[in-house]
This record gives sequence, structure tokens and C-alpha cells, in this order.
Amino acid sequence: MKKVFLFLIFALLTACVFAACDGNTPAVTEPADNSDTTEPVTEAPPAESFAAIEDGAVYCFRTEDYFGIGGVTYGTVNGEKVGVRGYRENLDQLWRFIKNDDGTYTVQNSSSGLYLSIRLKSDNDGSSAVLTTENKNHGQRWEVIEKDKGVLLRCADTGGYLAILEPDVESTAVQRLNADEATVWTMKKELEADAELPRILRLEGDYMAPASCPEIIKFNGVYYNINMTGGMKIKSSTDLITWKNAGTVFNTKPSWIAKEIGSDSIWAPGFYMVGGKLRIYYCASSSGSRNSLIGLVDCATPTSGFVDKGMVIRSYAKGTAEETPYNCIDPNIFVDDDGKTYLVWGSYAEGIYMRRIDEKTGKFIENDTEMCKLADAPDGMEAPYLIKRGDYYYLFVAMGNMSKDENYHWAVGRSESLFGPYVDKKGKPMLEGNTSKLTEYKPGVQAVAHAQPFLDDDGQWYLVSEMWMDRSDPNKKIQLHISTIVWNEAGWPVTALSTNLLDELAGKK
Repeated sequence: MKKVFLFLIFALLTACVFAACDGNTPAVTEPADNSDTTEPVTEAPPAESFAAIEDGAVYCFRTEDYFGIGGVTYGTVNGEKVGVRGYRENLDQLWRFIKNDDGTYTVQNSSSGLYLSIRLKSDNDGSSAVLTTENKNHGQRWEVIEKDKGVLLRCADTGGYLAILEPDVESTAVQRLNADEATVWTMKKELEADAELPRILRLEGDYMAPASCPEIIKFNGVYYNINMTGGMKIKSSTDLITWKNAGTVFNTKPSWIAKEIGSDSIWAPGFYMVGGKLRIYYCASSSGSRNSLIGLVDCATPTSGFVDKGMVIRSYAKGTAEETPYNCIDPNIFVDDDGKTYLVWGSYAEGIYMRRIDEKTGKFIENDTEMCKLADAPDGMEAPYLIKRGDYYYLFVAMGNMSKDENYHWAVGRSESLFGPYVDKKGKPMLEGNTSKLTEYKPGVQAVAHAQPFLDDDGQWYLVSEMWMDRSDPNKKIQLHISTIVWNEAGWPVTALSTNLLDELAGKK
């Protein structure tokens, strides 16, 4: 009986279990897992697009306010800072991009050939952008990256971007490590890769000119520079770059000079080959009057054998019985294709004159008093230099105020005849004071006007002059300036200090 009872209980329990597990009973569900196990997708930065740059071509880059980047002292000093000022197509605002093997560019300033650099590859935010010679220790590899409607310039050696401190005023340039702080530049190709530009020579050694009116001659492969200091100082160079002292013409000036005009202040000397002899022509004057003379020295070499040959010609002050219409200063010698030799002179007194000289004596031909007036200007004209190039005779003069302010500049006219008429680019006569301007004040290169056009053996023409880095600063000394001259297709000279450089290179009037 007990066994039957236990069986019934087992059967009842089994039935209950099956009832609980019936398919109509709701299933137990786990809480939903709403978490996303997929890795989050982050948007990649847009790929950099590098600007198309023509290897060797010349570009400018400007801000939206039309400030162009250049050197703060016209790109002439190794280590000078880079900055922006109003874009005027100046030589130092033109940059030649030279492609490297790795696709980057070295960026060369056209003024004197220095390179856009971050000194010692500094990775400091705010490091100055400077101009230096080519040097692998400096950051000189640049990338040009398209940005909006312009470009960014990034130094591949430092990762910094070229930026200016003040966007709408003249300001120096620095590198910024954050691209958001970089300046977006407007970049424009100005000249093709084969374009020839004038260039300023960066001089070394004893190139400070203690006085004005330097001139250069090449003698037996050596360059000699003579200027008006004291008894005429001489310096020499083997490459036109590095200069050293080479002596003095007169340790004691000839006494006859002061007896003749009351002053022995010597100006504007120059070496010339006349009649197969090396000679120096110079002038002496009482400043501000026509009481002036031109003297002559024969030489064995540019540094020895000096023989005083006395006076060639003199002029007399206005209002005196002997008054002359000309002023005998700033002598220049010109030898024509037929071998005939002429003295050209004049300044601030009714113009520029020319008269033939005897090649044997270096002085005027006896009984030949004919003079030719070549140019004149009511507001000051001085320092004539006459050359021939191709089919034209070119007469270079200094124009403007002798105080050497911003109006003081070098100018030129030309003629198909030695005796004129000489005209400017517009065909207007120099006898009426018309000239074509060749130089103007630039930051760091000022008062280049009394200038010699010097021809080297290789056919390259140079502008030789004095200059000041800052004419208004009495602590800035006068120094020698040498730069190349380029001739445009119209046959006119173009200088490193031209007013409208690109137009002049193109031959536009």
C-alpha cells in the first residue's frame, strides 16, 4: 500500500513539471543590449594638395591687402629679416623657386641671391624668417600647399608655416607651427625660368666708401676702385666682391689746385686708358659755384707711378668777368669706334658738354675749341657718363638734389649720333631736361645716382656707385654699391633699383 502511495505522489509531481514547461508559457528573455560593438568612424583630414610650381620661374607672394614679401633691407644683407610692405614689383619682392630632388623647393630672393630660411632649422613657434646664403644647417626646403584661394608656405625642415605678425601693415615674417595661424598667400608667376634679372653684389672686405663718386677699371685682370677721399683712395679686388686698400694717388695734393680756385677739394676721379696710357681725370671745386677745374694724372699702374700733369680745363663763377656757361666737374672720357677721344663734363650749370682731346697729351687739341652741348636740366643734372652699345650712344646722368634725398636718381637718354640729339624713352630731348629714370630709393639701398656704367671683359655691364643703407641716419656710413645691368629688348638699361622693374624688363615705356 505504501508503494502505491509513493507512486501516485511521483506521478503528480511529474505532471506538474510538464505543465510548467508547456509551449504556451512565455519564454524568459534577457535585457536588450543596445551597445554598438563597431569601432567609431573618424573623418580623415583632407589630403594636402601641392601647388603647381614651375621649376626656376620667378614668383611673388602677397597678402590679401596687397603687401608683398621681401627683405627688410632689400635682400642685400646675409641674415636680414623677411617682411612685407606694399607690393611694387621690386627686385627683392621677386622669388625664384628651384625644385629639389625630394619635390620641395629652395626659394631664392632675386635681389642678391640669398635664400628664404628658418635659421638653424628652429622648431620654435615664432622664429623669424630670414635671408641667408645656401646652407644645409638652415631650414631652406619649402613646400607650397594649396589653401582656399591661395597657398601656404611650409618649411619642410621645421614643419612651420610662413606667417606675418600683422596682416594689414608692414610687418616682419615668422614661422607658425599651427597651420591655422599661417598666412594664406596669393602667389603669382611674374617671369619665366629663363628670365634674366639684375642683381646686387654682396660686397666683402674693405668696401665701405669713405667718400662719394667711386669708379672702377680693370687692369691686368684686377679691378681697381678709385674715389674722392683725400688724395684719391684706391682699393683693389680680384672678383668685384672682396675689396682691400691699395693706396693713395696724392699723399700731398698739388699746391697749384688751391692757388687756382681757392680750394683743393678733389671730386669724381676716374681711371681711363687714353692713347695707350693709363690716366686719371679728376675735378676740384669750390662747392656751389662754377669755380672749378679738371686735372690730369698719368700713371704707370693703378697703384704706382703717378705724375701730376696739371689742369685740363677750368670754369669761372657766374658774375665774374671770366664767367663760363659750364661747370668743370665730373669728368668722363669716351673713346668712339674711330679712336677719337672726348672729354665729357658738366654739372648744375647749363648742362653737359663734350670736347675732343689729344690722345697723346690727354688734354685738348690746340686750336680746336669746338664744344658740343649734350644735355641740360633746370633742376640739376650731373655726373655724365657716355658709352656706346650696339647702334646707340647712351648718356647717363645723375638727377635731382645734391643733398641726395629721395629725388636724387640715376637717369639715361640715348642717340644714334655721338653729337645728339639725346632723347628719353618717350623721344623727348635731354637738352630740355628729359631723362628716363633708372634708380629710386629702396629700403636699405639709397642715393644711388652718381653712377658709373662699367663694362667687364665678359660683356656684363655693372652699375657702380656710392650708397647708404639709410640716408636719414647719420650713423649709417656711405659704402660702395655694385649691381648688374640688364638690357631689355628695346635696348634700354634696367637696374636692380628700377621704379617699375617688370614693365622696364618688358620694354614698356
